[in-house]
This record gives sequence, C-alpha cells and structure tokens, in this order.
Amino acid sequence: MRRLFVLSFVILLSGCATYGDPVNEPLTDNKPASSRYSYASSVERYNSGDAMVVVSISGGGTRASAFSYGVMKALKEQPLVKKGQTVSVLEEVDKISSVSGGSFTAAYYGLYGDRLFSDFEQDFLYDDVSNSLFWRLMNPGLWFSTSGITQEAVAYYERELFKGATFSDIDQNNRPLIVINASDLGGGVRFSFIQEYFDLLCSDISSYPISQAVAASSSVPVLFNPIVLENHQGCRNNNMLQFTDPDKLNMVTASTVKGLQKYSDKSNNQYIHLVDGGITDNLGLLSLYDMMAIRGGQVSFFNQINARVMPFVVFISIDASTDSVTRIGQSTKEPSIADTLKHMSSIQIHRYNDITKNLMKESLNNKSAYTLSDGEPVKAYFIDINLQNVEDKDLKYYLNNIPTDLNLEAEQVESLIAEGRSQTLNHPEFKRFINEMEAW
Repeated sequence: MRRLFVLSFVILLSGCATYGDPVNEPLTDNKPASSRYSYASSVERYNSGDAMVVVSISGGGTRASAFSYGVMKALKEQPLVKKGQTVSVLEEVDKISSVSGGSFTAAYYGLYGDRLFSDFEQDFLYDDVSNSLFWRLMNPGLWFSTSGITQEAVAYYERELFKGATFSDIDQNNRPLIVINASDLGGGVRFSFIQEYFDLLCSDISSYPISQAVAASSSVPVLFNPIVLENHQGCRNNNMLQFTDPDKLNMVTASTVKGLQKYSDKSNNQYIHLVDGGITDNLGLLSLYDMMAIRGGQVSFFNQINARVMPFVVFISIDASTDSVTRIGQSTKEPSIADTLKHMSSIQIHRYNDITKNLMKESLNNKSAYTLSDGEPVKAYFIDINLQNVEDKDLKYYLNNIPTDLNLEAEQVESLIAEGRSQTLNHPEFKRFINEMEAW
C-alpha cells in the first residue's frame, strides 16, 4: 500500500510533463536487409529443422516470468531423438513471442541462451524488482523531472539484466526469433519489435535497446508512461503491408492492418506511444498469425522469406492469467472499486484469451492452410499450458491467487516454476508431438 501511494504521488506530481525521448534510429541503405532483426533473416536456423515450434508467453508480472521459465526448463530437459541424433525440444524452438511479464523470460533467453537456466532466477525471479523501483522513485529529483517513471524502469533493466544490449546482439543463427510485443496506445493495435514493423516507421531495429522494448511491453498504463518511437520520414515503400489483400483477411487481422496503415500518415502519427502488450494480445499468440495472414497465408508468407513448410507445426501457449476466487456472489454488498476493476479486467482477459486460442486451433486444423509440397497435411499441435489446468485443487487455488507484481515470495516463484515444468512434460499433446516426431 505504501508503494502504491508513493507511486500515485509521483504520477500526480509529474502530471503530463513526463515523456520519453525516442531512441529508434532512421532506416538507411548502409546496412543490408539480411542483417536486420526480422523473420527473413532468421530463416536459416528455421530451415535447418523439421518442425516449426512457436512458444508464446503471456503477461502477468513475475508470475508469468516464473511460470514460463518452468516451461522453458521442461523444453530444455526433454530429449528429442530425430534421425539418430538427440537434441532438446528447446533447440527446435524457432520463435518466442511475448507480452508484458513474459517478455523478461523471452528477452533474457534470446540474449543469453542457456544462461537463462543458471542466472535468470537470481537476476530477476528472486529479485525484489518492485522494491528496487520504489526506492528509485523516492528520489525527489524525479518528481519534478520530465523523465518519466518508465525511464527509471529502463535504467534498472539496463543495469541488472540487459547491459546495453540491442537487437543486433541476439544471435539469430543459434537462438529463436524473439518477438516482444507492446500496444500502440494511439493506434489501438499490437506493435511487435521486429524489423517488419520498424519498416513501417522507416526505422532500424538493429540498434534499438532490448531494455526499451521490454519496458514498453510491460508498461502498465497510468502507472507507467509510454515508451515513444519516432515515425521517421523518407524511406522506400518496402513494408510488410504491400502484399495485403483486404478481401482475404478475417476481421481480427483486418483490424490489425487498419491500425498499421495509419503509420503511413507521418504528419498525424509522428510519434508512437507504446504501453503494455497485454492490452492488445495478452497471450502473444497473434503476432505470427497476423504476419502470415497479412502476407497472403502460410504458404505465401513462407515463400516470400524462402522458408520451408515443416512436417510438424507446434504452438505452445503459456498462459499465466489467473482466475482467483471471488466472494462477490456471497453478499448483496457492493464490491469495492478495487475488486470491481480487478474482476472486470479478469473477465476481459479470459474471454479474449479464449477467443485467441480458439482462433489458433481453428487455424491449425485448417488442412488447406498447413500442407506440405506433396499436398499432405502437416502434423499440428496446440499445447495449452495454463494455471487453470493445475490438477491439485489446493495448489490451483494457491497459484491463482498469486498477484500480478514484480515482487513475489520465494515459495511462490518455486511453485510456479515447478508447475510450468511439470505441466509441460505431462501434457498429452506435448507427449504426442515427441512420440510422432521420433517415429517419423
């Protein structure tokens, strides 16, 4: 409560004066397109395998980070024997898409690889991030500064986690493509930190700090000010929307395209204000789906980036949203404002999550969309790892009442890690994928 009061006090003092100076550089012809952080430049690693494995990580503060870390441990531990060689399932992962709290896990693995399993717990999961930020905010100089609260978070993430790293520091040949997602507050659309989206802003993602992207993805509106990108002038029309056939888009993707098309109006959209990615896609599942749909479907998209259609397509959705027990129905008493806002948010998140998962399942079941060159359908798997699947009743109650915060008790972190790992290794669809790929 004390932290919330001080944070609110700082926000009131700073008012509308806080802002973040854009640090995204304009796009130039000096650097070849293949060197920029994009779907196209990650295709060599993708083509080296026999499965397209996509992991999406939801929001939910440290709860999401710890839960997804447990899943990543399971993927690292699970051996996969293919063509006489044994690799881990994690080595087959081609893309990790994340929002909000899940972006800490995704970005850390993208930058450091297997150091995730030796250092991430100490560097982040067991670190009292909320308390560290609280004491930074106690600096009176911040209260009357034009530097926003988010900039303090960026400075903290820089020092403790990302050490000045940019997207050019992610090894695209030996790491999955990491797609960190935020929400464009003005345009009402998801914005992905990938060169294809930066093309729309005539900007180069290569030199963009990872700490800024993670801060944007996890910046809860009102509590944190937006991360700002500049919509630069003067680049050629080489963006991802040039392939779009509006008549072939479903309503979800059409809405995304409509929002992204606004970036071509440079005068009225000179700056892009980015906040928590969970607002536009709390699961992080839609980034690849939209990209393929915009480019004319799976086959058309893969042809454009010189990628193969794989015999196995696997989507692993890590959903750390909670469904805490409510006592509203036990009384005629009016719920508090806090309870009302909490349950309104929970209802919206769960309904949107369910719609998104159903959309992905329908897409994977579409035999005409996922077919091999000989016309045979690929083997598709949707692996839903979430806190509603917890089998033990008492444990489910405990995990679903862990708050969305950047400071959790050690026991809470340990329980989330264990559940993520166990649920993944024992998931029927995960086992089916392992067995069928090894038998292939």
